[in-house]
Amino acid sequence: MSIDYSQVHRELLSRLGPKAVTDDPVRRFAWSTDGSYFRIVPQLVVTANSLKEVEETLAVARQHNAPVTFRAAGTSLSGQAVGEGILLRLGYDGFRKIDISEDHHHVTLGAAVIGADANAKLKPFDKKIGPDPATLASCMVGGIVANNASGMCCGTTENSYKTIASAKLLFADGTYLDTGDEASKKAFAEKRSELLKSLTELAEETRNNEVLTNRINHKFAIKNTTGYSLNALVDFSDPFDIINHLIVGSEGTFAFVEEVTYHTVVEAKFKASAMAVFYNMVDAASAIPPLKMDAVSAGELLDWASIKSVTGKPGMPDWLADLPEGSAILLIECRANDQETLETYTQQTIDAIKHIETERPIEFSTDPAVYGKYWAMRSGLFPIIGGERPKGTSVIIEDVAFRVEDLASAAADLTDLFHKHGYPEGVIYGHALDGNFHFIITPHFKRQQDIDQFDRFMQDVAKLVIDKYDGSMKAEHGTGRAVAPFVEMEWGVQAYEMMKKLKAAFDPQGILNPGVVLNEDKEIHVKAIKQAAVVDDWVDRCIECGFCEKTCPTSELNMSPRQRITTLREIARLEQEGEQQAAAKLKADSQYDVIDTCAACQLCTISCPVDNNMGMLVRQLRTDLIDSTAQKVLDFQAKNFGAVNGVLSTGFNMLHGIHKLTGSTVTGKIMDLGRKVSKEVPYWDPSFPKGSNLPSPQPGNGADKPQVVYFPACGGRTFGATPEDPDDTTLPDVMVTLLERAGYNVLVPGNTRQLCCGQMWESKGDYKNADFKRNEMVQALKEMTDNGRIPVIIDALSCTKRTMQDSDIDFKMLDAVDFIHDELMDRLPPSHKKGSVALHVGCSATHMGAGAKMEAIVNRYAEEIVRPEGIICCGFAGEKGLYKPEINASALRHLKERLPAEISEGYYANRMCEMGLTRQSGISYRHLAYLVEECTR
Repeated sequence: MSIDYSQVHRELLSRLGPKAVTDDPVRRFAWSTDGSYFRIVPQLVVTANSLKEVEETLAVARQHNAPVTFRAAGTSLSGQAVGEGILLRLGYDGFRKIDISEDHHHVTLGAAVIGADANAKLKPFDKKIGPDPATLASCMVGGIVANNASGMCCGTTENSYKTIASAKLLFADGTYLDTGDEASKKAFAEKRSELLKSLTELAEETRNNEVLTNRINHKFAIKNTTGYSLNALVDFSDPFDIINHLIVGSEGTFAFVEEVTYHTVVEAKFKASAMAVFYNMVDAASAIPPLKMDAVSAGELLDWASIKSVTGKPGMPDWLADLPEGSAILLIECRANDQETLETYTQQTIDAIKHIETERPIEFSTDPAVYGKYWAMRSGLFPIIGGERPKGTSVIIEDVAFRVEDLASAAADLTDLFHKHGYPEGVIYGHALDGNFHFIITPHFKRQQDIDQFDRFMQDVAKLVIDKYDGSMKAEHGTGRAVAPFVEMEWGVQAYEMMKKLKAAFDPQGILNPGVVLNEDKEIHVKAIKQAAVVDDWVDRCIECGFCEKTCPTSELNMSPRQRITTLREIARLEQEGEQQAAAKLKADSQYDVIDTCAACQLCTISCPVDNNMGMLVRQLRTDLIDSTAQKVLDFQAKNFGAVNGVLSTGFNMLHGIHKLTGSTVTGKIMDLGRKVSKEVPYWDPSFPKGSNLPSPQPGNGADKPQVVYFPACGGRTFGATPEDPDDTTLPDVMVTLLERAGYNVLVPGNTRQLCCGQMWESKGDYKNADFKRNEMVQALKEMTDNGRIPVIIDALSCTKRTMQDSDIDFKMLDAVDFIHDELMDRLPPSHKKGSVALHVGCSATHMGAGAKMEAIVNRYAEEIVRPEGIICCGFAGEKGLYKPEINASALRHLKERLPAEISEGYYANRMCEMGLTRQSGISYRHLAYLVEECTR
């Protein structure tokens, strides 16, 4: 029976509203990919921030028999977070509960809590959650549980299966269960008695089947996430315990996970690492069995291909180039809660493998600066291979597991398969202590023969892993679609039939993530494969992992860099395949989401493992949108910027006068009329500042006084005080007062109004005028430095950043933050300190590494710093916040609620950002110079 998705859409809209549900083709396509190599475009996308929204979605889905795929962070690598029908994604505001028990032995986490955020809350108590996937800084708890995700240290003893205490679950039929609450369990038993009866019978049937029980125990003796967690049927008899553990690794096919309570594990205080270099893979693998002891926390194996791929790369040890061909490296880490135990552990480790010859002595280091380089080699593999792959190729990471005694021969066999099937670039590395290998290949998927080639490779991998070694096709990445065709092959008929019975018991209607984990289509792993069309050097390395989504200020508003890039790739694919009309339509329809609302803050580069830069690409794309009329306007502004800047400052003063006389309604209507004439007219907001002024330093006096050139950036000399600021003092006046108080003669360029770093032109894609203005400014400032003797200070971090990047500056130029920290703090001790103040460390501060100095300044002049959690970019994006206020509103939607009530002022170092922070917080945000000036009077 076909599904009428237009009717489904109407019903969801009536229940959830337009913000939570969309059938927009652009956004549906944008959410059609996860961290895997699949692309499946859903018919509808629901963004859920409450359990009620999930309940309503499932109710509509049941009525229409529409499939529902649950998606957390979408970092999954096996295609389990994409699907047809309804894609229900966790929003950025709900399911964020973090509740630590009084004894710190348990932590309750909402499904949308990012793993690393949970650990950050647990760190003061020397605790953490057990699961430690490599994506911990981005993945969400819902996905960690659903995939039974693990990593380098948790192995099979501290993963979700072993550390889950209870869970809050919503089932397909709408019933709800808290496995940690007796009342909830009693109510569930009345409503779903048939499920509990089925699970009890299936568990008893399994335990009575000696062959099946032995098979299950054998399969879970090593890492295994292929299929369902059948060990729950052997390990537990109580049906609620069985549910609790079957949910782990079920990939959204049994229920929606609202919350999970974990048993926490100890985070060791002392660590030491060593790099054991062996002459060959056989020797390295033979070292693994002796290291399976309490003394060793992690053991990561790198084959020769892995070593070659990182050799000579930044941050890698120089001596890698001198290793003999065929070498293998084993990274070993020991952890303990005291130094004495750590020393015992490291010696035990060395003694355990001293019978095996190594290329160099095994020496443990407790210095993070030293062993950090060791682990940089391991973590650098993926981004290096992903970043250097040929354009248009995909990156596929598979993970398999073997008995540790089979590792050496299995590695050799896998390498042979790489060469047999045309993937000579393939590398092998992984969690050796658990017998877990990851391998990376970078195939093309342009032609059917490319897909057929990959299919033949995967068939041979399955024969190798399953038939020859009886290993796991998936060790920690989840089954998904990538391995669903091989589940029965790996487990056998009896176990596979048991899995099908479990699916039918939990989800009789079959609407939860169908086709994932169990799939009768034996070719599903080579269907719906996404294309990696060539777009631009800035983003062609993108592997669509989703790491950028945590830092992007527009993720909640509409798209993150991942969605923007996947959309651009589709436009490029359509163009390259001659579908020009479809490409033009997608380009036009997606302009708002992809180009217009990107803040271009470049925070995505911080979390991106392959150094993509969506911000720079968007600015480049904006170049194509500049028509001849717009270019003339930009040229006029650049040529006559002094007059333009002066008019803007005067205009905001006039605007405040109009507002004072007429009120917000009339002022807003006037601005709306202006916007009909020009999109350069901003939207009215009562928090708009007054105009500012140029600095007026005292005439130079005293030849013995040091001199400084002060350049007031556009923001501070254009925009003055907001209604929330305690007084009308402008930033240029404060800076001059501060510098003169510190004993400096202050010099200011005579043509200050005309000068600009060019940021406002670059943000629009006008690089010609942007670079012209920067060069003009640099030259004007240089002429005032007396051949470099006099330093130059700029009072806006973003302006300093752009002026200094890609510029051949041969004189001393500093941001005001640096100058205050390095020079003024010693000259100007506080006469008094403020109490608690807020500090914002925005995108420019992050890029420039200014956060530590900013904190030091505030600590010097205030008693306490408050940095609201999760606020990393204001979303004002230069002057874009004036024309696209929704970006700022979305990026700072939690700012006000996360500021303690007693906080009445905040500080940063960029006037435009401060305006956005003030607007959304309701308190005054100003430059750090204000804090220093007020506290040194």
